[in-house]
Amino acid sequence: MHDFLMELYHQTAQGTKSINGMENRAIWRAKYAQICQQAAKEEPYNAIKTRGKPKQSKGRNLLDRLIKHQEAVLAFAFVEIVPFTNNLAEQALRNVKIKQKIAVFRTQRGAEIYARIQGFVNTVKKHAKNVFQELLKVNTNQAICWKTT
Repeated sequence: MHDFLMELYHQTAQGTKSINGMENRAIWRAKYAQICQQAAKEEPYNAIKTRGKPKQSKGRNLLDRLIKHQEAVLAFAFVEIVPFTNNLAEQALRNVKIKQKIAVFRTQRGAEIYARIQGFVNTVKKHAKNVFQELLKVNTNQAICWKTT
């Protein structure tokens, strides 16, 4: 599956284009289904015996999620605005987690203010703008207008 997803990623020109044409999409979906069928043979429904509800293996749980969420897994290739990874989202959360470790927020309101400022700063950076200049615009009530891509 890893090799398949990496091949599909490279086919979409390093994640900048989507796979066009229903015929091409059908081919990729068929390959995905074939890999899932092969995995189903290697990871059968052998429940691990415990008290109560039987548990499946970790591999089988992963396979079930890959089958159930096929459209979401392949979305990066079929929808242009969907990125291959969620690195930007993880990077945005990393600052908050570090801040929690360093300083405990004294109030809920303080945490909300920090989160709002960080959200603004991250958005400004994503638009490749100068954070200081954009903060000045906000404080002087100048309109902020960014062209979205």
